[in-house]
Amino acid sequence: MSETNTKLKALMADLFKCSPDELSDSTGPGDINGWDSLGHVSLMAEIQKQFGTHIPVEDAIEVESIADIVKIIDRPQESHA
Repeated sequence: MSETNTKLKALMADLFKCSPDELSDSTGPGDINGWDSLGHVSLMAEIQKQFGTHIPVEDAIEVESIADIVKIIDRPQESHA
């Protein structure tokens, strides 16, 4: 498991008040209490804050699993300069 994956699951466990053991790479919205539409917005905001990365709205909408989020966090960030 990557460092990103471990850190993300810890963040999600804290945000959604569950155990990291309940989270797998295939866990998606609706699989755990609190990961509904509002929880998803909160999760994306917290990820951006904790990981110091920007998640485009288009990507946030397409998320279907924790694995999808890890791919977004780990990919190179585009420069907007």
